[in-house]
Amino acid sequence: MKASEEFEAFDSSPVISAREQDSGARKWVVFFLCASLFICSQFHRVSNAVIALDLSRDLGISAESLGALTAAFFYSFAAMQIPLAMFLDRVGGRASMGFLSLLGSAGVVGFSLAGSMEEAFLARILVGVGMAGNLMGSLKLISNWFPPEQFATLSGVLMALGTLGNMLAATPLALLNEAAGWRNGIRITGLVTAALAVAFLLLVREAPAHIRMQGRGEGISLFAEVRHLLRLKEYWLISQGTFFRYGTFVAIQGLWAGPYLLEVLKVPPIVAGNLLLMLNLGVVIGSPLGGLLSDRLIGSRKKVVLMGLAGMGFCLLALAMGWCGAGTFCVGAFFLALGVASSFGQVMYAHIKEMLPSSMTGMALTGINLFTMLGAAAFLQGMGWVVDRWATGPGPSAQGYHTAFFVAFGGVMLGLILYSFTRDAPRH
Repeated sequence: MKASEEFEAFDSSPVISAREQDSGARKWVVFFLCASLFICSQFHRVSNAVIALDLSRDLGISAESLGALTAAFFYSFAAMQIPLAMFLDRVGGRASMGFLSLLGSAGVVGFSLAGSMEEAFLARILVGVGMAGNLMGSLKLISNWFPPEQFATLSGVLMALGTLGNMLAATPLALLNEAAGWRNGIRITGLVTAALAVAFLLLVREAPAHIRMQGRGEGISLFAEVRHLLRLKEYWLISQGTFFRYGTFVAIQGLWAGPYLLEVLKVPPIVAGNLLLMLNLGVVIGSPLGGLLSDRLIGSRKKVVLMGLAGMGFCLLALAMGWCGAGTFCVGAFFLALGVASSFGQVMYAHIKEMLPSSMTGMALTGINLFTMLGAAAFLQGMGWVVDRWATGPGPSAQGYHTAFFVAFGGVMLGLILYSFTRDAPRH
């Protein structure tokens, strides 16, 4: 038997007969509670953008330190991807998500109480660990509760709902920050996360009562699967693509767009929040559009990803060159376009999935997600270093931000060039 056939021979997916499917409301309770915790994860990963100036002033930290502080979430999130695969298989999605989210909520509250950079850094690490399972755990639970033919649709809906977390971390968080102060506002969000985690643990079961699990079989070791993945050229090329694509986007969306709008363009905080919403609106528009182009209109994962990277490069170059000046309408248009172009990168997950046997889908997606989070951490911290080093005065300047945007442009262009060497899987 060939190696690829050997990998295909075993499948650990749950098998749910029509009779055994829970046709009541419980499966939708599971879905929407999963979505709620995923929204929390998306919120906490980018919440520093709106409160960045308050953080810098209150903790007395530089732009570089602010980048490191925000990146702490992504470093710990990325590190959790390896043990998370074992947690989901052995402990289950319900327990993994619920208890990790409680741990994350404690980190959020601790962050709101931090009196120094060191305390805030440790708290952000805890938040990253706690939020690390809310996407993969949700996907596992969806596969347990819903028939296979609904999985792709519900996964897409889940990703769209997750964007609400990014939106809540824009104008709504800015309003909460003005009304209650950043510490009280962040503390409130931590308590809401804890309440949702408790509700999740009380109301969610791992699977319907009569679910049957199909055995995995013997003969394929974890080492053999890892070796098979690491030998695949497309794994490394797609991984670097997601590293640059998501890393540059989330560094801007999750942190540096906020200070740039407030310090360089001098827009009011609420206007800055509205402009940040344009990035998220672009993601909401672009995610289903990228999928439609990839599945039906173009029929190629590679071409859609390359289109997205090219679009991102143009938008980042515009920001780096200051083509919009202080015009908020123009900035909003480029932010919207950047969100749309970046969201085409979600097709990378379908690309790697189709390059490997179905029995390795979880490992493939987790492996890609590792580089996604590492890219976020690297660019959050790296752009902060650039903003500090290229400043023209004692504090952050337009020159520093424009240079940082140009570095992001260079990274995306490198990602585009390398991604062009991938191949599409045969379409049947």
